[in-house]
Amino acid sequence: MKKLLFIIPLLAVVLAAFRPAGTEIAVIINKENVVDKLTEGEVKLYWLRKIKKRWPDINKNIKPADRKSKCEEQDSFYEKVLGMSSSDVETYFTQKQYENAEKPQDKFASDSAIIDFVAQEVGAIGFVNVSSLSADAKSKVKVVLIVK
Repeated sequence: MKKLLFIIPLLAVVLAAFRPAGTEIAVIINKENVVDKLTEGEVKLYWLRKIKKRWPDINKNIKPADRKSKCEEQDSFYEKVLGMSSSDVETYFTQKQYENAEKPQDKFASDSAIIDFVAQEVGAIGFVNVSSLSADAKSKVKVVLIVK
């Protein structure tokens, strides 16, 4: 029994060391948007619509695209780019809706649905797993940031 109590924590430490590095996320926008690259800080400001409600130069409403349910891509984007938890993001958009009658983020069930939305909406900004960006998907949207 004592050996088992020693082996289990040791096994947990060893397995934690060999965890995959994480999900690579691509931040995408519509091809018609003139922006070519964004920093993580800029993505946060645009996705949360903190400073502006419209994209400069194209004068289109910023439309953030999100996942409907909790997933690895969403967790990674929230943590690494927004610096927020999922409950923080929900609270943020609920508060914006209450204070300014601002529409919350559009939510989708899959990466392909986000890619289609961003391809159709000039003001859209979303995030998807890099592995979801097939040649066809890349022809529809513009990648402005890769988050590792």
